[in-house]
Amino acid sequence: MLTKNQKQPSIIFDAEIVDERTQHIEGEQYDSELVQEQIAQTDSGVTVLRGIAQGAVLAGFQVASTQSLYVAGCVGLFPAVVAGLPVGLSVAGALCYLRFENSFIPTISDRQKFGLGVTRTLMLAASSWKLTSDAQQMNSIARKSFSGVTQQVKQYEGIQEPQQDHFPLILGFTAVIAVIFALSCRKR
Repeated sequence: MLTKNQKQPSIIFDAEIVDERTQHIEGEQYDSELVQEQIAQTDSGVTVLRGIAQGAVLAGFQVASTQSLYVAGCVGLFPAVVAGLPVGLSVAGALCYLRFENSFIPTISDRQKFGLGVTRTLMLAASSWKLTSDAQQMNSIARKSFSGVTQQVKQYEGIQEPQQDHFPLILGFTAVIAVIFALSCRKR
């Protein structure tokens, strides 16, 4: 029994958890394997950060190049192709991790990098869809505003709308008569 002035001695356990996989491994080899495991985890973290950085750079390129084309006045298919280019490159990069070995069903050589590639592709596809839909909305707004402005100018200047005539109907009727006349002349 301890009295008030006595200190209780510390109990120190020097133990290590050993499972079936590590029972046959010597101390130095075990330490080496622990170091290699930590290096692999660090490499895995670096791979994830590198994949995120690549996706961010590609998305930045996608937005900057597409917006620059819009500012320069390019509309239509060319900006859509430029917005879709990083998506295609990302798909190609992700497909590099599929292996076809004597089978129609592919195997994945590096699941982590393949997953990062698929995630990056989906992110870039969403960005591309957003950029092209914004461009279509800008185009429709510009078309509507242009027709609105021309209508206001015509109204201000007092320009009358042209009378509706039956020119297409007359042109079609004339074409039919010309074909009939040509066929009748040919028979004679």
